[in-house]
Amino acid sequence: MNKAALITGAAKRIGAQIAIELARSGYDIALHYNSSEQDALQTQKTILENGVQCSLFKGDLGDKIYLSELIKVAYSTFPNLSVLVNNASIFKRASITDTKFEMFEELIDVNLKAPYFLIKEFSSMCGSGNVVNILDTKITKSQNVYAAYILSRKSLAYLTEMAAVEFAPGIRVNGICPGLILPAVNESKEYVERLSQKNLLKRKGSPENITSTVKFILENDFLTGEIIKVDGGENLIW
Repeated sequence: MNKAALITGAAKRIGAQIAIELARSGYDIALHYNSSEQDALQTQKTILENGVQCSLFKGDLGDKIYLSELIKVAYSTFPNLSVLVNNASIFKRASITDTKFEMFEELIDVNLKAPYFLIKEFSSMCGSGNVVNILDTKITKSQNVYAAYILSRKSLAYLTEMAAVEFAPGIRVNGICPGLILPAVNESKEYVERLSQKNLLKRKGSPENITSTVKFILENDFLTGEIIKVDGGENLIW
């Protein structure tokens, strides 16, 4: 029986690439998405071409009832569930002064509370396996223009370490901090080039840089509580 992985926010972009790469490695995929149904269906089609199973799980991670049931439903579909990738996130720009209550709540709900309770339920249901939290290299700085977003991501980094301690030795918990990998589709080439100058390698990365790091974490069974920065050295530049 194949191992299985649940990836949140996996309809497109980095989440989809992680799901496809794990499918190529022989994992059945529980693919979570919220609103990007057509992208989810296309990603599912690509996954199925690898000869593994893929089921779609649509829902809002900010919904407490849905959140509490996601691991249970995924586990009932794939009793071989052994990997949880917390990839889903919301990114919004606002300083502390400009942050509205609703924005703060939304960012914390999806970026922190959802991984917190998914890890909790994953540990309870599966007992052993791997959790990979997808973070952001911005956690290495304190950019107030993204105040609530960065706070939610910094908190997830601390949760990564805390969960690694609590759920060892059965479950390993690690994180990845991507840098400039997939800019928003509406950004100009000039914008991307400007951002690329903010890392030591002076270029943007590729989704393969993230997917290969996920595979490294899963294959290295003596690694837990670590956060790997895949950002071309951006975290070293102030």
